[in-house]
Amino acid sequence: MTKLFARFLVALVNLATVFLSRWRKLTVRARVHDGLAPQTTVTVNGVDLTLLVPDRTSVYWSRHGFDSEPNTLSWIDRFGAGDVFYDIGANIGAYTLYAAKARSVPVVAFEPNPFSYRVLVHNLHLNAVTDQVLPLCLAAGADTEATVLSLNGIEAGSVGHTIAAGRPDANGIGLQVLAFRLDDLAAIEGIPAPTHVKIDVDGIEAAILEGAKSLLSGPGVKSVLIEMLTHDDAAQARITSLLGECGLKPVDLPDDGSDNRLFTHVTRA
Repeated sequence: MTKLFARFLVALVNLATVFLSRWRKLTVRARVHDGLAPQTTVTVNGVDLTLLVPDRTSVYWSRHGFDSEPNTLSWIDRFGAGDVFYDIGANIGAYTLYAAKARSVPVVAFEPNPFSYRVLVHNLHLNAVTDQVLPLCLAAGADTEATVLSLNGIEAGSVGHTIAAGRPDANGIGLQVLAFRLDDLAAIEGIPAPTHVKIDVDGIEAAILEGAKSLLSGPGVKSVLIEMLTHDDAAQARITSLLGECGLKPVDLPDDGSDNRLFTHVTRA
């Protein structure tokens, strides 16, 4: 029903502008597009967050996103003075915004998908946290290099994209992106080192950890929250081993239905 109604409204705008000159028609339609750009405010644990909703995929984040990971919200709620949050795979910035507004901590948000990144930056502006968040349209990985991001669509807020090691998936859209080892990135002046790291990517968790061994082993990092593919025992074992090499040990969390696992430096968390 919503799709049919949306098509009717599009047809109505097209009909209303059909007799205008080419550039006037384009300008009017662009103004209508800007005027209709939907945004919504959701309240999460008493914190109001305003999110741009430019397409139907983005509706998920305002409607279901925060409810789907209560352990993530509880983890962020424990951040305090002096903490710095790295949100790797930030998407449109849901948890970046929550950390910045609920805990007032600096955030470095990584999102290599340019369609989601645009909305992430817009959301920072809507929530007046541009001075707290450093948004980076970068991937994290085992090497600092140009690589290929294989997208399964161009809608903001979508998931399931992969670093394609030279070529996109058969049905994917290949984009050249820059990937950084976190160890290399942390050496750049002006980029704060993290105390808490969230990793929510699709299949390259181990590669990110390989490129972040020095950073995660350092004196500042207190915890890492990472989404693990629970059906892949080998991948889970590899991730657990890499984090263990950095002095991070798994911590039991209540089952919230997500695949997130928390690892901490026990003496620092």
